[in-house]
Amino acid sequence: MKKNRIIAVHLLNDFSGSPFVLRQSLEALLKKGYEVELLTATPGDAGFLSDIEGVTTFPLFYKWSPNKWMTLLLFLYSQLYLFFKVLFKAHRSDIVYVNSLLPFGAAIGAKIKGAKVLYHIHEVSIKPAILKKFLLAIADFTASKGIFVSQDLQQRTRFKSNSAVVYNSLPASFIQEAMTAKKKSDSNFSILMICSLKKYKGVDEFVEIARRLPRFNFTLVLNASLPEIDTYFMEMKVPANLELIPSQKNVHPFYQQADVVMNLSRPDEWVETFGMTILEAMYYGKPVIVPPVGGVIELVTPGREGYRISGSQVNEIAEKLQLMATSPTYYRQLSVNAQMKARQFSPAVFSESIVFQIEELRPVSAKHSYSKAVQLGLF
Repeated sequence: MKKNRIIAVHLLNDFSGSPFVLRQSLEALLKKGYEVELLTATPGDAGFLSDIEGVTTFPLFYKWSPNKWMTLLLFLYSQLYLFFKVLFKAHRSDIVYVNSLLPFGAAIGAKIKGAKVLYHIHEVSIKPAILKKFLLAIADFTASKGIFVSQDLQQRTRFKSNSAVVYNSLPASFIQEAMTAKKKSDSNFSILMICSLKKYKGVDEFVEIARRLPRFNFTLVLNASLPEIDTYFMEMKVPANLELIPSQKNVHPFYQQADVVMNLSRPDEWVETFGMTILEAMYYGKPVIVPPVGGVIELVTPGREGYRISGSQVNEIAEKLQLMATSPTYYRQLSVNAQMKARQFSPAVFSESIVFQIEELRPVSAKHSYSKAVQLGLF
């Protein structure tokens, strides 16, 4: 029986936000001497959870299908597999780390075996509503503790179990490049937005703002292919000052050339639980404009690092952009404030917080032994 073992479970290993955050968590736990095993499905060539040194990975069969019934069938099969896998694998001394609400089968198996269950909840925008209600009920019943990525998400979820907030961070490599980046090369005032190609992400509003400010440059980097972009904008007149960019692996050049970064998600259709692109922008010292609701507001104080404005208020957004473009001293202060605020969300703070939450779930005797080992320099 392994007394310091973490069994981590994530449904779909890809290059999205939640597996990225889980990788950071697992790397922090490995550094503290934990043994880590991972159950995940990797339908593509790789994902953020691929090839983590020191992690033993057990493959899970799951993939998304264009047929919603097939997707449901595969999802249910994966949960049945996870239930039995964890049921036979977990011991009472283990901690089962369930990343997102989806892998509920693992949580039930762990609960039956008497293992501690840690849920890391990144968002609750799950449809249909009955599935969301079911998954939240399972999480509440099985969880020993829940971790939320923002206070807003914690409050909206109304988790009955013990819970805590651990803010996301960026990899040290990203921060290093952002902090040492050269100043932008041109003098034109530029506005950037990076998002999915969805109406609820405020794509149409971004186009309208660009249309109203023809002297500014606008760049829209979309998580989509060129054909998908062409189809979406087929019947829309795109202003000459707006550049549409397909999916990019390296977004650093876009942050370097931007003056302001925006998130225009529609509050009544999509509530941002944190806002990683906003944090990335702030590490670059870019003032930001974000929606007035959701976890993203915990990054921005109005008039200090940027503004909280609904994307539907295009006139107000245009006015704020003009103010920043024509007031260099004010803009520089916003820039300094943004970078200072970003530093509060450091990888070190994230790692320490994750380890602390895990330690809180361990027996008192185990925590005492761990503390002694730290004092002796064994970890």
